[in-house]
Amino acid sequence: MDQSANVNRIDQYHHLFRSLPAVTAWTLQRQQEHAADADEYDTALAAVSSLLRSEHIEGDGRFAALLRSRRIEKHVRRLREASREQARAAEQLRNAVSAHFALVAALPAQRAAKAEAKALRKGNPAPAGAQSKGLHKSGPTAQAVPPAPAGPPRTEPVRGIGDLWQRGA
Repeated sequence: MDQSANVNRIDQYHHLFRSLPAVTAWTLQRQQEHAADADEYDTALAAVSSLLRSEHIEGDGRFAALLRSRRIEKHVRRLREASREQARAAEQLRNAVSAHFALVAALPAQRAAKAEAKALRKGNPAPAGAQSKGLHKSGPTAQAVPPAPAGPPRTEPVRGIGDLWQRGA
C-alpha cells in the first residue's frame, strides 16, 4: 500500500470519529459482522462435531472418536469466542466514544462554572470568624480574633501516655 492510500484511509477514520452517528453506525455494522461470524462458527462446530464424533475406525475404543473430534472442535470454539469478543469490543467502543462525545460537550460548561467559582473565591473575602490559613500569622486579622474562652478549672491532673506507662497498665 502506498503512502497516499494510507493517508486517505486515515482521513476516512478521522471523519468517522468526528461524528457520533457515523461511529455508531460503523460500530453496529462491525458488531453485526462479528455476530454473524460467531453464528457461522456455531454451524461449523455442529457440522464438525457430528461428522467427526460419528467417525468410527476399526480398533477404536469407546471415546476415541470423541477425543479426536475435540482436537478439531477446540479451534472452532476459539474462533467462535474470538468473534463474540470482537462483537463485545465493538459495543464497548461505541459506548466509550459516546461517553467521550458527552464529556467533550460538557467540558466548556464545566470549565466556565469552575472559573466562575474561582472568581467568586478570589473576589469575596472569607466571612468574619471563619478560619483561614493566615489566622496564625501576625497582622490585623490575627489580633482581631478573640482568644478562646477558658473553661472551668480542672480538678484532676492531665494524664498523658507517660502516666499509663508508669502505672504498668
